[in-house]
Amino acid sequence: MKGGGFLNSILVPVDGSSSSTMAEETAAAVAKRSGATVTVLHVMQELLVKERLPDNVQDELLGSIQQRAEVIVNGARTLFAEEKVKVDAETMTSHDVAGSILEYSKKNCDLIVMGVHGENEKAPYALGSVTRKVTVQARCPVFIAKKLSSLSSMLVCVDGSKRSTKALEFAVGLAELMNSGITLLYVQEQRLHRASSKVAKELGERILTESLGAVEKRRVKIDKRLEVGVASDTIVRVAERGKHDLIVLGSRGLGAVKRLLLGSVTDDVTQKAECSVLVVP
Repeated sequence: MKGGGFLNSILVPVDGSSSSTMAEETAAAVAKRSGATVTVLHVMQELLVKERLPDNVQDELLGSIQQRAEVIVNGARTLFAEEKVKVDAETMTSHDVAGSILEYSKKNCDLIVMGVHGENEKAPYALGSVTRKVTVQARCPVFIAKKLSSLSSMLVCVDGSKRSTKALEFAVGLAELMNSGITLLYVQEQRLHRASSKVAKELGERILTESLGAVEKRRVKIDKRLEVGVASDTIVRVAERGKHDLIVLGSRGLGAVKRLLLGSVTDDVTQKAECSVLVVP
């Protein structure tokens, strides 16, 4: 099934790492269903040295960097071509890799799909510095690929806010493409539940029902789940025990000033979750 315009353009930053390859494979799976064009972007890090190098040494270093960039980009192009996905490729040089990705993403990008970290960052699930900056500041949704999966089961987190409704709507669009089921999760604070469990339950059910109302005519199976606890820890636990492929959350959103922080819950979940995470601004 094609996306009917839901996703037309997907940006995939690549750096040759195994995490980057996972993002490429994830983007290919989504693009095949949506008919989207994928743009592969490789940002070469500028050489920053305190003293000028001899010309022959500098030329050799630059040649090596450019040669590696060609290998990375050509490898990504081959992967998408084999999956019969339309792909474009861009290479640029910058001292700020994340900043360049963010700037490029402003060019008609519907979704960024990227690995959890670069080749020199080894924590298995925590975000690397580039991925975190892009996730914090991107104006479009960012899919952080942590594991390869069929995306058959999504955990979508809501809190009654407009940004969580927007995240749900995007998740439903993706679920329609991927033939996924959705579990809609609302996590209540313990102090509210302790004050009055009956009122807390009624409030939680109302938030879940109102969230469902925003997507009630869509063709996706959605289950509701109400939990009590620390939000980020509960979300990660539910995702792991339910064997969900993807967690979807809203970020703080963009105001008049560029965002400097994710919402604390979203930030914690992106760092702690072992499955992939989609953040919708």
